[in-house]
Amino acid sequence: MTSNSANFDEDARLAVLDSFGILDTPPERSFDDVVRLVGQLLDAPIAAVNLIARDRQWFKSEIGLGTREMPLENSICRHALLQQEQMIVPDTQDDPRFSCNPLVTADGGLRFYAGAVLRTREGVPLGTLCVLDKKPRPEGLTEEQQFMLTTMAHQVMSQIELRQALAEQEALNEALRRADQRKDEFLAMLAHELRNPLAPIVSAATMLSNFELQPSMVQRAADIIARQAGHMTSLIDDLLDVSRVTRGKVELEFVELDLKDVLADAIEQVRPLIEKHGHRLVLESMPTPLLVVGDRKRLVQVMTNLLSNAAKYTLEGGRIEVRMSTRGALIDVAIRDDGIGMSPELIASAFDLFSQGTRGLDRSQGGLGIGLALVRSLLKLHGGEVTAASDGPGCGSTFQVTLPLSARAGVAAPAIGTDAAQGNPAALRIGVVDDNEDAAVTLALLLETLGHTVSVAHSARDALASLPLFEPDVCLLDIGLPEMNGFELARALRAKPGTDHAILIAVTGYAQEKDRIEARAAGFHDLFAKPVDLEMLGAALVQIERRPR
Repeated sequence: MTSNSANFDEDARLAVLDSFGILDTPPERSFDDVVRLVGQLLDAPIAAVNLIARDRQWFKSEIGLGTREMPLENSICRHALLQQEQMIVPDTQDDPRFSCNPLVTADGGLRFYAGAVLRTREGVPLGTLCVLDKKPRPEGLTEEQQFMLTTMAHQVMSQIELRQALAEQEALNEALRRADQRKDEFLAMLAHELRNPLAPIVSAATMLSNFELQPSMVQRAADIIARQAGHMTSLIDDLLDVSRVTRGKVELEFVELDLKDVLADAIEQVRPLIEKHGHRLVLESMPTPLLVVGDRKRLVQVMTNLLSNAAKYTLEGGRIEVRMSTRGALIDVAIRDDGIGMSPELIASAFDLFSQGTRGLDRSQGGLGIGLALVRSLLKLHGGEVTAASDGPGCGSTFQVTLPLSARAGVAAPAIGTDAAQGNPAALRIGVVDDNEDAAVTLALLLETLGHTVSVAHSARDALASLPLFEPDVCLLDIGLPEMNGFELARALRAKPGTDHAILIAVTGYAQEKDRIEARAAGFHDLFAKPVDLEMLGAALVQIERRPR
């Protein structure tokens, strides 16, 4: 076979290998049967399914070796990854690559090698199906034997991909089961939360309609109704908010504002709950303004949610700390409490919709498990993020909000569509490649309304000709292109001056986790499903603009 240099990045290749979850797994008959059959068909005493990891070669199945792994430096198979399909070495002692290899020079060493590459559908090599002999074979393999080895290698790769698909299906089924359970828990919690305020409202209304009450009692009953109706309104508002955000219908008004003022408003809203439980609130701020571009109401909502969460899960007389700091072009707000803490499992699902831990001390302040999900979604629309940390139950929790600092490049953002607005990053040079001309032109017009400079190409050939001269900061590449797909185009652009440093974003109709892994392996920075969520794309561009260039 002809030797070709493999066109892949090793870190990306290892990421794809890891995504299959096959390393260090127990023996499986489907692989063992193939290895035994290959050994018999090719009359080879040694055969193996060999995967090339970071510093070792690991055998999913083997006969004649007696080990499950070997150091990578002694590997013969790693050289096979540079081949298009097969590597055949009739006598390893005559090959300068292996003449000093201890596996070859030892008494009874390996003298013959033939390996077919195990390659994913995207062309990423993972390892080999190989056969070895302690005697040289000057004739190598016949054409028929080469065909058998290649065919069985394809069978092994199909088994690896099937194994991954089954694991993904099992994970999906488990995720659906958990989502269904959370839905049931949410409906039960919703019923509970709505009945709680309804009970005093009904009692107060019954008193007003059936009894002659003193004015003070009438006022007290009216206060109860108003307070509990307000609580119900808050629950319904939360439901509507999360619905609007998840459907992309939230309206944001972006202006430049001081995050310290936002935090002060949030503290004022949460103060009654903090004082009720006797919490000590400690605020560590900075003397200079901490300017961000965002929607004041929504950012206050974010901070209020996090502060309320800390108050609900902190014991009477506990301590809540708020620390503000900057990190380059970013601002961090850490909210820490010494409350009931979080388990690793709860941290992992803390921002999932309808997920919540043990109810707080003040059950009337309980929620529907949507507050943190709403916080994450709103921050994402601002180009920010939120993380949770805890040393475990009883050890308190820390929630950290990160937002980009304002560059004072303008205080307002133009609208995207009719339902949402987004930040106004400094102009970027953006290349758009899509064979659907209407889709490409429409996306380009929307990007231009945000102040960016856009170059459009409708084929991979046009893109390779025009984009290096355009020198884009960002390229939005359709994956389903004719002649050359988006993954191949990405690799080609990486090799050309003018586009070698551009940030690549994949645009595709497929956005499952395996598609994202493939996109990262091909060198993409991010992936967006069609039709592109313009709010999410705008947030990504805000973050890209903040990066040093």
